Amino acid sequence: MPAASGQLTGSQLATVLLPQSSFPAGFAMSPSSAVSSGGSLTSAPAQYDLATIDCATFVNHLGTTGFGETAMAANSFVGTQQAFDQVVYQFGSAAGASDFIAGVRSLAARCHSFTATDNGATGHFSLSATAGPAVGGHPSLRLVQSGTINGSSLVLDTLLSASGVDVFTGAAVGLGTSAPASPAKETIVYDLMKRQAAAAVLG
Repeated sequence: MPAASGQLTGSQLATVLLPQSSFPAGFAMSPSSAVSSGGSLTSAPAQYDLATIDCATFVNHLGTTGFGETAMAANSFVGTQQAFDQVVYQFGSAAGASDFIAGVRSLAARCHSFTATDNGATGHFSLSATAGPAVGGHPSLRLVQSGTINGSSLVLDTLLSASGVDVFTGAAVGLGTSAPASPAKETIVYDLMKRQAAAAVLG
């Protein structure tokens, strides 16, 4: 599909995120997971430099602001010990979006073993990055975070794909169990691409 174009605010990108009906019964949006950069575009330099950020800071802030984006929006749909995450980052140029993906790939190469704290619990994790399936004709990167926290296994299986100025991200999460398989991460990403393209035209 054609590369996404146009600049939307974070509030507009929030309407691009997939609705409840896109996820299985038993999964509900976590209100505390909803993040948006707000009603205006931003031009601040990146707070988190992917070339130097430590692994724990990256995994704790992916899905929030601070990576040099002009706008972003994210949320999570949570079930029993499982979840789906979706994020759209928008950059000032297509090169900026591609650079973000490349930065994540390079970061994963140095994050084979690290500790991170989540909600007061410390876990031991690793990151791996491999080429993912093409989505809408665009290459993707599969980023897998795996490890243990509070004695339970954790897997966060994420697919990132740049299209135009945007990076679309879909993730499946499993705590003490496997990550949910349906909808597939590439389906989440492709549907985000389609919804963003429609929103950009309407905007």
